Amino acid sequence: MLDHLDIALRCLIGVVFLAATFGKVRSRASWREFVASLAAMRVVPTRLVPAVAGVVGLAEAAVPVLLLVPPTRRLGHVLAALLLVAFSIGIAVTLSRRQRVACRCFGATGAPLGRRHLLRNGLLITAASVGVAAAGATGDVPPAGVAVAAVAGAVGGLLFVWFDDITDLFVAQPARPTAGRRGVPDGGHRGAGGPVTPR
Repeated sequence: MLDHLDIALRCLIGVVFLAATFGKVRSRASWREFVASLAAMRVVPTRLVPAVAGVVGLAEAAVPVLLLVPPTRRLGHVLAALLLVAFSIGIAVTLSRRQRVACRCFGATGAPLGRRHLLRNGLLITAASVGVAAAGATGDVPPAGVAVAAVAGAVGGLLFVWFDDITDLFVAQPARPTAGRRGVPDGGHRGAGGPVTPR
């Protein structure tokens, strides 16, 4: 059973971080929007924002790779959990300042950061933490069991990727500002780190 859990959690976390990486690097505009959102959160000095964005992007890309290789799968879960904790701290600070900043976690939704993103990250941190414990499994699983566990994990990961859309179905959200020229919001919030625009 622990072997199946290990496979499922690696697929879940791997899908989430693959989507996060792809959402940020799929185009120059996506990357610029991510960097702008990081600047608008004002959790790192402005001059360090490009470097921090690069480190975040590389670390997110490293997670699925580490999870893929058995000797480093535990490290992959640890890195994922650390990144999620750092993201959660940044979101909490942003919310405490009552800033309206777009979530560029997966590069596309543009929903304003909110408490639901803390909930999502908390669930993912839990999954990664359980994954650390499950990573000690032997890996001796029949092919059918591998397939079932992998599909279950991947579907779970996709549910987290579509978390904003799913929660929008059940919770009324404030209207998202419309995007203007070059991603600058029409009448949106302009913080010290520059405007951040949902699409």
